[in-house]
Amino acid sequence: MFAPHTLSRRIPFVFILIVVLLAGAVASAQEPPMANSIRVSVVAGAMQDTMTKLVNAYQAANPGVTVTLELEPEGGAFQALIAAGNQPDLIITSFGPQLGTLAEQGAAVALEELPGADELFARLEPASVQRLYGHNYYVPVGADVTLMIYNKALFEEAGLDPDNPPKTWDEFLAAIEAIDALPPRENGDDVYGTVFWNEALQWGGWYWNMLQPIYLNANQGRCQLLNNLATDIIFDREECALDKFFEFTRAAQQFAPPTMEKNFFSRTIGTWLQYGYSWEPNLQSAAGEPMVIGEDVGVAPVPVPEEGDTSFTTFGGRAAMILKTTPEREARAWHFLNFLMEDENNYLFITELGYLPVVTALRDDPYFQEEARRPFVELLEHGYIPEQFATAERVAAALQGVYQQVVVEGSVPLEDAVALAAEKAREAIQAP
Repeated sequence: MFAPHTLSRRIPFVFILIVVLLAGAVASAQEPPMANSIRVSVVAGAMQDTMTKLVNAYQAANPGVTVTLELEPEGGAFQALIAAGNQPDLIITSFGPQLGTLAEQGAAVALEELPGADELFARLEPASVQRLYGHNYYVPVGADVTLMIYNKALFEEAGLDPDNPPKTWDEFLAAIEAIDALPPRENGDDVYGTVFWNEALQWGGWYWNMLQPIYLNANQGRCQLLNNLATDIIFDREECALDKFFEFTRAAQQFAPPTMEKNFFSRTIGTWLQYGYSWEPNLQSAAGEPMVIGEDVGVAPVPVPEEGDTSFTTFGGRAAMILKTTPEREARAWHFLNFLMEDENNYLFITELGYLPVVTALRDDPYFQEEARRPFVELLEHGYIPEQFATAERVAAALQGVYQQVVVEGSVPLEDAVALAAEKAREAIQAP
């Protein structure tokens, strides 16, 4: 036994040691230690180059930490890597059903309870954040939205006001009919009033994101395709106005080529309802010489059914998701993701890669207030994230198959379109 005087001297030390250990345990529970090495999946090309700059900056600010970039697997499918326990810690990928699939499979980290999550999400455009299965599984990094561009020269040649683009469906159909009636060009190329990317109907449900603004305008933002649990479709409800969507697109298709073999940049197309912000580089390769927004190209919202209706758009772009690994690696991935979303770093990412800001503080930057960009920024608040549930891809692909028959081929009557689309979509949902 200790002598009484010895024990009395030890009590303060033991007490302090216990307090220190308990405090350390509490801190550890709140903020787990971070790994010194993580892997980040990116898309090859420009994104890889931009992310290399950001990784170098992060590593310089965090000595001893290594962030390794690796390329996204073919088709964006990470399941094989996850099954092998070889998944990256953070992925930067496209909005879409792949995010929902990973969330449904339990492969992603729910972010809303992580330290600083409330502050981060409060800085983001609310329309760019979609909760999946009750959680925030991703952070939007940069956005793309879809609107209408039109050829001012063809408008003028057709006797239309190039500074007053069509706002309603009736005005749009009248304008493209007038443009479609213009004579062929000197090289024999026909002129068309508008164009749709019909060959993309066969390439997967992602193309629905380019058609969906017309559907959202038809129902004034009341409906997408699925219910909140993604267990059934809702587009066959009367208020979703899918019949109006089919009616309008079929009417517009008669003034469009069957495919986009001749695209808007050929200067033989009057309007294009599916122009996204990320298409801007294509203006530089237009026929003859570069096309310039504000000079020979006009930009306007996608027309609406009736005057006074709201014009909606859909988000494309990039999102970041943390995959489940170990607490230490997940903590480091979260730390790195917050670094990417700092204003200065996010600005570098979106300006170099051609995206719009989801960090609301960046909207007023002079770069995004230039004439060629401002219309896109103004549409952000009326944007919808494409449904990212695991079933959304199959439902959209089934709907596009019916669209091909109704709108492009005309082999299915308009009055049968909604019922057939609902039948095919429900079959897709039930498919193993």
